[in-house]
Order: sequence, then C-alpha cells, then structure tokens
Amino acid sequence: MKNILLHNARVVLERGIKCGGVHVRDGRIAQVFGEESRPVGAGDSIDLDGAYLMPGMLDIHIHGSAGVDVLEADHYELAKLSEFLIREGVTGYFATLVPADERTYRSAIAAIDSYIERRDETVRSVARLIGIHFEGPFVSHHRCGALRREYFRTYDGDPRSIDLFTESLSSAACPRLMTLAPEIEGVLRLARKLRLRGARVFIGHSQADLDTLHRAVEAGARHITHFPNALDGLHHRNPGAVGWGLVREDVTVDCIADFHHVHPLMLRLIYQAKGADGMALISDAIPPAGLGDGEFSFWGEKIAVRDGRTSLAGALEETLAGSVITMRQALKNIIGLGVPVEEAVRMATLVPARVAGIDGWCGSIKNEKRADLVALDDDFEVRLAMIDGVIAFDAR
Repeated sequence: MKNILLHNARVVLERGIKCGGVHVRDGRIAQVFGEESRPVGAGDSIDLDGAYLMPGMLDIHIHGSAGVDVLEADHYELAKLSEFLIREGVTGYFATLVPADERTYRSAIAAIDSYIERRDETVRSVARLIGIHFEGPFVSHHRCGALRREYFRTYDGDPRSIDLFTESLSSAACPRLMTLAPEIEGVLRLARKLRLRGARVFIGHSQADLDTLHRAVEAGARHITHFPNALDGLHHRNPGAVGWGLVREDVTVDCIADFHHVHPLMLRLIYQAKGADGMALISDAIPPAGLGDGEFSFWGEKIAVRDGRTSLAGALEETLAGSVITMRQALKNIIGLGVPVEEAVRMATLVPARVAGIDGWCGSIKNEKRADLVALDDDFEVRLAMIDGVIAFDAR
C-alpha cells in the first residue's frame, strides 16, 4: 500500500477539531498534523479544500438499503448495499436481522459469514460488513413494533438452542450483537451465556420493570436499542426503561434521528441527559432506503414510505417500520439541533464502535487505527471516502 497525505482539512478528533491533515501509511493512520507542520515528501498529496475529515461512520443497526434486505441478500446484494453505504460515508456496519425461522436465519448467517471471509478478495473498496446484529427473537410481544411475533422465542436454558446466534464467534471473524427483552422467560440467563461467548447484549423491544433492568445490567446488558422506541412511554409514576436509561450513567443508548421515530425536542433531551459519549446514532434503515416514496414488500409485510416516514401499509394504527434515513442525514439532523460537530461525529463513529466492542481499530482518528476515513463538506455531503487507506469514493 502507498502513502497518502490528506491535508487542508478540519480533522475531527475524539476531543476537538484540528486544522491540518492525516498521513496514511500502509492502510493505517500514521500521523495527525497541523497545516503549518505538514510532512514533506510523505506520499501522494490530496487537498481536501477545507472539508471535515472524520472517521468513517459506523451503523450498528441497519436492515438494508438500496433495495437490499440483509435477511435475504446474497454476495452480490451485500456488495451492492456496501457500495451504497460508502457513498453515504458509512465505512462499517452490522447487518441487522429481524426474527425469522431457522432456515432463513441460517441462510442469512451463512451468506454474511461468507461475504466477510471473501471481502479482501472481491469487494475491498466498499463499506466494511463487520458483523451481525440480531434484533430479537427474544423480545416482547407487547413491544414488537414491525417485528413478526410468530418468530419470537423464550430461552429454555439449553446452550444448544443459542448455537445458531453465536457460531463462528471464537474466530472473531463476525462479531455478534443481540437486542433482547430482559423480562422474557430465561433471557437473563441467556444474556450471561451470550456474554460468555463474546456477544454484546442490548436491551430493546421491552416492557421490563426497574428491578429487571437492574438485573439486566448485572447480566451484561448495558446498551438500549433505538431508544426510546419500542419501550413503554415515560410516565412520572412509572419511569420504566426510558427514565431508567436516561439516568443510568453506565448505560448507553442509540437513537434514530430522522425526526419521525423521535421528536427533535426528545432528541435534545436525550443528548442533554446522556451527553455525546452516552448516545449513538443508528439508521435502522430498511430496504427501501435510497429508493424514494412508494409501497414495498418485505418481511411478509407491505411497507409504505411517504415523505421519509415508514409505516405498515393498511394497518389500523400506524406502526413505524424501520427508517429510510442514512447515517449522514442523521448526523446532519443532530448537528442542526445545536450539537457541536465534533460531538455529533463521535455519536456516529466512536460511540457505536465502543458499544460494539470494536473501538480498538476504528471509530476515531488515532495513530495505528485503520484508515477508514470520510471527508464531508459544509453541507455534510460526502466528498471522499477511504477504506484501509484505499480511496473507495471520490466526489471532488
């Protein structure tokens, strides 16, 4: 791999913004420098014309986009999704699987594992598919959202019944995340077993009471999925998971900042309560993302998209069914609410990396981390994206 010097940029670091650039060597970040101390003769030079240079965004909760459903995607379709995402500034993502039957699960897991193993050979210069996020199936019938209840499960204590969700973890080739409802039968035991096998456990689609939530933390669940959606609403006599999540300093949350799932005022409240280090951004994007308005069929349902809002078509009561937002637009929305750029970037990069346990190699601009980088202009449009020090998208 060659050396590349990215300069004349506003480099977004973990704590602040530095005018200067980044020296990339052999696919890694070798140096962050000020513009006045730019290295000479360090490699090919790229002038970013004052753009924000930031870590690539990480989406830990995405079901698909550009017509691709990760539950049914083959190698070609996963590559298509990864190409769409890199153009939106996402350099890494977790394919998120909704509850399904055993055959569908196994087919999806095999396709994703195979894609990850073959990535270096076939599709290097696109967003990196990092692992799998299981949204369910151990979740509440009473907070199912658009998830199909017929595939929900309880846990009987038999370790073999969860092998499906943890296979290949020993090689760390495909990290696993799982969203579960801690009040479901056997799920606290399940959370402990998943953690012992190396998976990360989140709380979501839940009606758990405060005592159960406290015990969930002891079992290793310290993050809440698409907060505060699919949880009991906040009430002054029954604060539930929403009130609990807002005040627990050792619990992080992620949010869909499309202004449909969560009102802008509520997003500001969450930010004020949790701070930038306690709040991650996700897309929760579904296959129609990037395709505009219309009606689409997937997961056995018809989903309507109107003006960026999703719902189950024909339902008596409107139920949101994932989003069609991108991480780039979510970042732009949060900044529009008054969150400083460097903090908003942290929500889209380092915080999700920490939540997923992969911040050792990505999520921030730091020496020796992989050079998965994105340059955004003042309108937060992607000008350039890089994976492992290789330019994957260039709109300059």
